[in-house]
Amino acid sequence: MRWLRRIVFWLIILDLAATALFWGVSRFMDQSRALTGGTGVVFYTDNNKDAAARIAKAVNLLKAGKLDRLYMVGGHRPQEGWLGSQEMALIAARGSGLGGRISADVESRDTISGLKNLARNAKTKAPGEIVFVSNCMQVIRAKVIYNAQPDHQPSVMGACPPGDLNPLDIWRRAHYEAGAWVLYAMPAGWRDAVLDRLRGADVPAE
Repeated sequence: MRWLRRIVFWLIILDLAATALFWGVSRFMDQSRALTGGTGVVFYTDNNKDAAARIAKAVNLLKAGKLDRLYMVGGHRPQEGWLGSQEMALIAARGSGLGGRISADVESRDTISGLKNLARNAKTKAPGEIVFVSNCMQVIRAKVIYNAQPDHQPSVMGACPPGDLNPLDIWRRAHYEAGAWVLYAMPAGWRDAVLDRLRGADVPAE
């Protein structure tokens, strides 16, 4: 059994090393200091702490003149009657007093559908420079997905809330992202089936 313990030990070491490397590289996604305007695309999350951090980051950039408007995406949960992006928009509007410059995509349920909708409607919903506001690990994935869309804007920037340096939180986020990458790599039919089970099937508009 000694060989099995060695394998487990080295797998844990490799996992921790990969997590640290991913976290370190992702920090380069934060371009907050270079922003001069545009639309901040804020991604919904079910994690209240992360959602609050993203909203606070976006609102601060809006008030500072580094963003011109905010556009919330994701979080449509038809089986629960929940519009996550709209809830985030309402929170941001109440906290900033700038509701006229904050809107939401109430149809997207996840990062992929949100980015597909954004690519199709960017000229009207997100004019100017597009800035993804989320944790830096998700920003990497969001840029890859968005740039794969046929109607995407030529350049996208990123803005990340201050990172939580809790190692357990970093590990959780990195492995969530690993799962999200696997989901994105699946054939579309498989991916939709998984999302239907996790987040509810889309309800056709009447």
